[in-house]
Amino acid sequence: MNAVKTETSRPNPKREARRDAMLDAALELFLERGYGAISLTDVVKRSGGSLATLYELFGGKLGLLKACVSERCAQLSEVLDAGALENRPPRDALTEFGRRLYGLVTSPLAVGAHRIIIAESAQIPELAPAFYANGPDAGKEHLAQYLAHVAAQGLLRIDDPLRAARHFCALVIGDTLMRKLSGMPVDDSSAEAARHIDDVVGLFLRGCAA
Repeated sequence: MNAVKTETSRPNPKREARRDAMLDAALELFLERGYGAISLTDVVKRSGGSLATLYELFGGKLGLLKACVSERCAQLSEVLDAGALENRPPRDALTEFGRRLYGLVTSPLAVGAHRIIIAESAQIPELAPAFYANGPDAGKEHLAQYLAHVAAQGLLRIDDPLRAARHFCALVIGDTLMRKLSGMPVDDSSAEAARHIDDVVGLFLRGCAA
């Protein structure tokens, strides 16, 4: 016997749009003012809808923050999906991945997300694991898959692809993120970024030469 599809089991485009609007508004406010300085009323004023809907969708302010961290960080990590790099030679693929990663790390959204995680980690310890699982760690996993692929082809000498991916990402990020988090000036012009990525890729390839 086929199960009867109820109204509640069907996708509700209007409800999903309202949920997305609340997430976007909340993330903007968290980045602008910090988690502790905003109220759910602030979120509803910016996104539309009602407090009742917000509570129903997220359970409250903490649930809203957790959803922002897990879902929006997952969207950020999509930029680092290495699937499109699979058939490209190592220098080209690593340069492209490094360019994407550097652009992501220096973006206001990524810097703001890191600040929220650091500020709230003592009170909400589960935030950091959710952030890393859906953001930085996911990006490293994508790169590790590519590195395993080229290592299997004999193009690079890599014994531990995930460890190598972590090293590469650390080289790309360098001290840029820390300077951004601290409000220190950073030359993130396209020319300097290109030079930095070229240096990193060259160093990494020399270290992993077959």
